[in-house]
Amino acid sequence: MQLVDLKPDDPSVRELFAEIDRLMNTLYPIASDQSLALEELNQPNVRAVGLRNEEGIVACGAIVKQFDKTLYGELKRLYVKPQYRGKGLSKRIMQILLHYAGDAQIPLIRLETGVKQEKAINLYESLGFERCERFGLYRDNPLSVFMSLSLNKE
Repeated sequence: MQLVDLKPDDPSVRELFAEIDRLMNTLYPIASDQSLALEELNQPNVRAVGLRNEEGIVACGAIVKQFDKTLYGELKRLYVKPQYRGKGLSKRIMQILLHYAGDAQIPLIRLETGVKQEKAINLYESLGFERCERFGLYRDNPLSVFMSLSLNKE
C-alpha cells in the first residue's frame, strides 16, 4: 500500500468521502454532521492522508490545525473500507497523523466521534486518548463523544 496525500480532485477521494458520508448518515441525524468537507483538503491547516492500493484509497484520516485558547489538531475522517478492517490500517493512519502532529509541534489532539462507533472509541483509547469536554464550535450532543490526547512530553 502506498501513502498518499488526499486531494479533492481525486475521484478515489471523492468516492471515499461519499462512502463515509453515507455511513454517517445511517448512524446519525444529518444535522449532527461536522465532517471535514472535500473542499477543505486544500486548506493550509489540513493534513489529510490515505492508503492506496490497486482498488483505490482504502483508508484515510486528517488532522486540522485549530486554535481555541491553545493550538490543537482535530482528527477528522478516520475511516477504513469495511473489507480492509481488522488489518491495522486505522492504527497506521493514526500513527502517521500523530507523527505529523509531533513534527508540526501541535501539543494536543482532539476529536469528536459518535456513541455508536464503539470500535473507533476503543482504538482511540488504546492510543491514549481520554474523554473530555466539548471543544471548538461543537454543541452539547448526547450522540457525541469528545476525546483528547496530549502530545507534550512532560
